[in-house]
Amino acid sequence: MTSDSYDVVIVGGGTAGLVLANRLTENPDLQVVVLESGEDRSGDLNTLTPGAWPMLTNTTGNWEFHTVTQEALGRKIMVPQGKALGGSSAINSFIFHPTSRATVEGWKDLGNEGWDFAAFDAATRRSFTAHKPSGETEGQGPLQLTLAAPEDSWEKIWVEGLESLGYSRTDPLSGNRGGPDIGPESIDPKTKQRSFAANAYLDPVRARPSLKVITETTVTKVLLERSSAAADAVAKGVEFSHKGGALQTIAARKEVIISAGVFNSPRILELSGVGGADLLVRLGIDVVIDNPHVGENLQNHLFTGVVFEAKDDVDTLDAFFRQEPDAVAAAMQDYGTKGTGPLSTSSIIKMAQLTLPELHTEEGRAELEQFLGPASNANPASPTTPAFAAAHEKFVRSILTDPNEVLGNYIFGAAYAPFEAPSPTYRAPGKHISLALETSHPLSRGHVYITSAEPSKAGTNDGLEVDPRFLSHPLDLELLARQLRFAEDLVTRAEPIARHLKPYAQRFGDLEAARDYVRRTVEDAHHYTGSCSMMPRAMGGVVDNRLRVYGCPNLRVCDASIVPIQPTANPQAVVYGVAEMGAGFIKEDLR
Repeated sequence: MTSDSYDVVIVGGGTAGLVLANRLTENPDLQVVVLESGEDRSGDLNTLTPGAWPMLTNTTGNWEFHTVTQEALGRKIMVPQGKALGGSSAINSFIFHPTSRATVEGWKDLGNEGWDFAAFDAATRRSFTAHKPSGETEGQGPLQLTLAAPEDSWEKIWVEGLESLGYSRTDPLSGNRGGPDIGPESIDPKTKQRSFAANAYLDPVRARPSLKVITETTVTKVLLERSSAAADAVAKGVEFSHKGGALQTIAARKEVIISAGVFNSPRILELSGVGGADLLVRLGIDVVIDNPHVGENLQNHLFTGVVFEAKDDVDTLDAFFRQEPDAVAAAMQDYGTKGTGPLSTSSIIKMAQLTLPELHTEEGRAELEQFLGPASNANPASPTTPAFAAAHEKFVRSILTDPNEVLGNYIFGAAYAPFEAPSPTYRAPGKHISLALETSHPLSRGHVYITSAEPSKAGTNDGLEVDPRFLSHPLDLELLARQLRFAEDLVTRAEPIARHLKPYAQRFGDLEAARDYVRRTVEDAHHYTGSCSMMPRAMGGVVDNRLRVYGCPNLRVCDASIVPIQPTANPQAVVYGVAEMGAGFIKEDLR
């Protein structure tokens, strides 16, 4: 099935893994193999059709992890992650939002030399070609982005509504935030289909003799050796199972790179003997590198939102999302003949990243201080270092107190969203608009740990404890409650939006009512980062600034798990940027 050895073994053919495969094999002398647990779904029409993306969570292309019961919420939450060539870029909702300049500089300030905004922005821009409504393009990267012209009036209404309140439209690719934008989507404007790591980065180079890609193959551990107790470990290869068969091995002549995602990358490290010694010994795993920070610093956005009834003569997407036959037939006709309509888009491209004005008053600043402090996220069982806890809080404080920095992300949709519905699939009768919101930089931090050393579980959603500790930091609940109140006020004050709505009675003037609503309705935004964080080891890092695992210089991690502080919004663009940065480091180091 394979050669016995390769120069580089990439564990995971997801978003980052396929970027690495493409870039590293630009050198024809470098032999690279990619091992991916999932299937090749790049020909699947539901995968490729933009408007079909909500259906993809119920397929074999989703790992479908679950959190433990969240103490602040009283419930477990399902966590989709892509299990296919292309990883989560094969099932996500397309939005490509590079994070803010301040966020990237925040990563650098943790001690990550070389990760300044200019370098990261250049790396991100290597990943895409953006197609503008004017017909002009920006960039020459493999990933194709569509920057939509206002196809429906709601996009124009959204921008004009926020402009009426003093928020100027922003360029979503610039790294500068503070107003409304129409989010770029990873959709090829020529084919009207999903552009993702598999068809953008892999398909053009599949025939390279130096590249081998093997699907339905789960790596169970990295093979590590040490010449002495004082020496660094050396990655010699990996152990894997193909289609659930017997365990086999592949040798790595130069490097092993783990790009298995925010849950599976720490899982593979721990199964390989890299992690907290107490956990590994308890599970019967030989400790190769004792680092209790593996699987820690798990961060994620939470979202909730508010729904408004629209007037009866207003066009919305409610009938389509209720799957009414006439609306579905019209959508299929539009997409099949013109490449337009609700099947041609994620329908969640009307966005804004905004500050929270009330925090910039004397009263707001005083309230903010009540929820910040060294004991505010205390968790005696967590190995989070005081140094990182202080640095994380300092960063978030700098964002919250700067009127030019954005605190939250807002997503406007012309349909009912089931924030407080009896089930996630419920769609109310009538016509509606919805405004979802999330806090850009939560302070709650959790973990993902293995609970079993059994190799057969490595290709399943079993054998892991995922605990994001949602709302464990009191500031997160306070910000979401205030954002909810702000969102309600925003829509009802923005006359270009409000004139299309039925009369609305405000619900969230009382903060306690807003807090209760957040606890009942908040959901996982699926934007996980941080479980193999890039920062100095003494601060809590798992990898250094060139993505090398501490204690094993020829083993790297390159995916969303290395991001130490949460990006401002959807992390797709960040993962492509991380992978392009990583590819550059690896190529330099292997010269």
